[in-house]
Amino acid sequence: MKGILFFLIFLYPAVYCAGQEMKFEYHEIARFGQRMGQTALVDVNNNGNLDWVFGMSGNMFWYQFIPPAEWQLREIGRGARTDVGGCPLDVTGNGWIDFVVGDSWYENTGDPENEGFILHRKNMLRTAHDVIAVDIDGDGIKDIVQMSDNRDHPVLAWYRIPEDHTLNWDYTKIGPGIHGGIDPKGYGDLNGNGHVDIVRGDAWFENVDGKGQKWNQHDVLIPPGGSRPDIYGLCLKTWVIDMNNNGLPDIVQAECDTDNGRVFWWENVNNGESFVFHPISADSTGQDFHSLVLADFNNNGYMDILSGGGPLTQGTHKLFIWENVAGDGSVWKEHLILEGKRIHEAKAADIDGDGDIDIITKPWRGDLHFWLENKLID
Repeated sequence: MKGILFFLIFLYPAVYCAGQEMKFEYHEIARFGQRMGQTALVDVNNNGNLDWVFGMSGNMFWYQFIPPAEWQLREIGRGARTDVGGCPLDVTGNGWIDFVVGDSWYENTGDPENEGFILHRKNMLRTAHDVIAVDIDGDGIKDIVQMSDNRDHPVLAWYRIPEDHTLNWDYTKIGPGIHGGIDPKGYGDLNGNGHVDIVRGDAWFENVDGKGQKWNQHDVLIPPGGSRPDIYGLCLKTWVIDMNNNGLPDIVQAECDTDNGRVFWWENVNNGESFVFHPISADSTGQDFHSLVLADFNNNGYMDILSGGGPLTQGTHKLFIWENVAGDGSVWKEHLILEGKRIHEAKAADIDGDGDIDIITKPWRGDLHFWLENKLID
């Protein structure tokens, strides 16, 4: 009997009760850089460990994670031009992660610990605040979607990567651009017709023909009291997910590049014909929520939400996790995880391989990279 009891405890080490506080241990990685974006938490060198990728105006770097606690700074390459947008993608299909950044992409040679990546400059959007990878035309190959709020040419567009990936990547316009709103996961089949649609912060774009050649704009994502644009114009972080488990994809958003952002979700009603607004954070926070992560931080099977204070935050910077108590987005418990550290473009995954979700981030203004170890499983 004792043996059976021990087995059960070992098999279920992460029993969590709603209301229990979440605990994270702070670890400094290093101090390096300034005005950084293009973040990713991905296995750069195919050794089974997640590494931390970031850039500075398109000059790209990565911290190689060497368990249990070492981070080695390495360079990806220099010369690309972008805003904060960038994303990992195996462009060549050879099993190694490359990086798409603004007007260029960096090719992983297969020896990233010793060689820089190869820069391929294309006719892509230079001022790309948002860059995501998703299959727009249904051919089974991921495409690139970018958004730029360039003063002379604000545009939301997608690029089909040619079979010869060294050729130029010509874009198809989806609609007008705003400062930001499609990152990190602003896509999904919102109307149930089998086509991938795009969410642009305050609107969603219907992929009418499923090939990305015809788009209808639906301006239905305006929160109560209106949106809160600041000096850069309207900007949000967006994640499409079925929050209430009814089979329809909903939309989670965090207001960023503003000094009083909110986090909320939109309930999809009647296959995208309308959306119902549901608050998650307080209405007044003083935070610039320039991060959005959905993950199960307490291992109870429900998707929780993370965001934290970015560069326009008023007062103390704060990092929050909102616990999805009921599992359907109807009840949220706010957990204040960290205070006094600037948060920008945070990511989350099981960094240390112990079975729970950790957090990694850095500032916009400043040079401190750090990660927060989830202590759910010790």
